[in-house]
Amino acid sequence: MRFLSDERCLPNNYPAAETPHKARIWELDFLRGFTILLMWIDHFMFDLCVYFSDVWTGKGGAAAAVAKFATCWWDHGESWIGQTRDVIQIIALCVFFGLCGGSTIFSRDNASRAMKTMIAACVITLGTYFALFLEILDEGSVIVFGVLHMLSFATILVSAVYALSRFAKKSDLVFIVVCAILSGAVFAVNAALNRLPPMPNDALMFLHERFAYGMVMGDYFPLFPNLGIVFAGAAIVTLLYSSGKSLMPKADGKWNKPFRFVGRHTLLIVIVHQVFNMLLLSLVTAAFVDFGNFVIF
Repeated sequence: MRFLSDERCLPNNYPAAETPHKARIWELDFLRGFTILLMWIDHFMFDLCVYFSDVWTGKGGAAAAVAKFATCWWDHGESWIGQTRDVIQIIALCVFFGLCGGSTIFSRDNASRAMKTMIAACVITLGTYFALFLEILDEGSVIVFGVLHMLSFATILVSAVYALSRFAKKSDLVFIVVCAILSGAVFAVNAALNRLPPMPNDALMFLHERFAYGMVMGDYFPLFPNLGIVFAGAAIVTLLYSSGKSLMPKADGKWNKPFRFVGRHTLLIVIVHQVFNMLLLSLVTAAFVDFGNFVIF
């Protein structure tokens, strides 16, 4: 296998990157966009189930049927709908986290990428605290260490490994091997931690759910085991895309343009989608379900 040299001209597939469309690997944008849309639907169902279900169910008819579907969607596997959702979520998260790890080899400025992700994570945390202040959300919905918090730390770690691997003669091969080893180590440590009793510690809650025992948070993604998925994705993407080219160039076309658009604007969508969901559900409720009742206002 021919690995890329340090002087390569890389297509940049990070969501916020400003690169020409023709320089991007379309299937990576497509997969990222598809998983983000799944997340959007998942959170839409959550908002409907938690904040609007009582009003919609009380009105009966189509509104009650939609509310019941949303409730089944979030029943954590008690129905076939919930079971299907749980399987889809695991697959989507693995793909998304893996792509975020793989983006390291395409980014010209990983430090800036990590900083943008961390800033976005802080905006979401402050936004949920503000919503708590306005009594729109409850305390258990505040996001302290969510998916973007985890990915910002993961990006720093994977980027550090990538930077150090550049000193090796076969740098990409070294990066693949080291990421694979680190991924296995993360999963091994996670398995060991899972066998331990709960150890509540606010200062270490970002590491593993054993340290967050008793804490109620929204969108909680600790580094273990999720960091292992990011490292695995970095290794797999580097192995498959060492040439910097699409593996399926003939399959590209206008059909995937909406997904690629979402995939190129991931950070923005992650930040605003919940606000959009709540406003949309509030307006629909007031206009079509229970006239004048905006629920969250």
